[in-house]
Amino acid sequence: MTSPDPSPSVTATDRPTSVAVLGLGAMGSRMAARAAAAGHRVAVWNRTPDAARRLADQAPVVVADEARAAVVGADVVVAMVADDEASQSLWLDADTGVLDALEPHAVAVESSTLSPSWIGSLAERCAARERPFVEAPVVGSRPQAEAGALVVLAGAEPGALDRVRPVLSTWASAVRHLGAPGAGAEAKLAVNGLFATQVAAYAEMLGFLGRSGMPTEDAAGFLAALPITSPALERILGLVTADDLNPNFPVRLVAKDLAYLVAAADERGAELPTATAARDVFAAGAAGAEADLDIAGISRRYLPPPTA
Repeated sequence: MTSPDPSPSVTATDRPTSVAVLGLGAMGSRMAARAAAAGHRVAVWNRTPDAARRLADQAPVVVADEARAAVVGADVVVAMVADDEASQSLWLDADTGVLDALEPHAVAVESSTLSPSWIGSLAERCAARERPFVEAPVVGSRPQAEAGALVVLAGAEPGALDRVRPVLSTWASAVRHLGAPGAGAEAKLAVNGLFATQVAAYAEMLGFLGRSGMPTEDAAGFLAALPITSPALERILGLVTADDLNPNFPVRLVAKDLAYLVAAADERGAELPTATAARDVFAAGAAGAEADLDIAGISRRYLPPPTA
């Protein structure tokens, strides 16, 4: 993992807040580094300690050996983990869960990409313990996190969101309040669904053109130059051409997000035939050799084999 490199343009705060960041993958590590660079007091924890130690070598953060230790004294507790199961364990595990360890004044912030149903349940658990709750999933990847240019899709009571906005703004250029808890999860799954279905479609067309005789580099360049191609998809095509498939957004997590999206749509009686097809594409990738590749790596399922 590339070490976080907070931009020197981070705005320091006049009123530092004590922040705990739990989960230091590609996004969580950069979010923690941004908050620390802005002058907040930041404690961090990660399931595998090496990630926390690497971050501490690059940013002024305090490493906690246990998640519960990280949240002691924290005003804002931010989780950034892989899925519903990891979030449930982090917040509610009888032996290690942090919800019961939060300070009375602390705000619980869940920034992971999760199912709306679990977000609703977590919000209820926080309310029962009289702890404010904010869901704050983010749109963007490593470059946006490093530049403080993520977009937060917030679901919260306005007062709770106002309390954590100064922290969220250290890694986000925009904080969009979409409604009560659950609204952010729904919006984030919709965003990821839109992106993934487009990536899958472009991967298929690269395969079609390749098997029709057009070299992958030429096909990617042709598609990238079209007015229908967004900057995000142009970047994906560049990654395919360069065979640079180090994971910013791994195929296995794309598959997880699409499964959550389709399940949420079924609960609401919404029809998502295109997203359902994309779910199946990425599920196959997640079960195969593409699982830990970047989302662009789904193209390997369709491209013709390289010629000798």
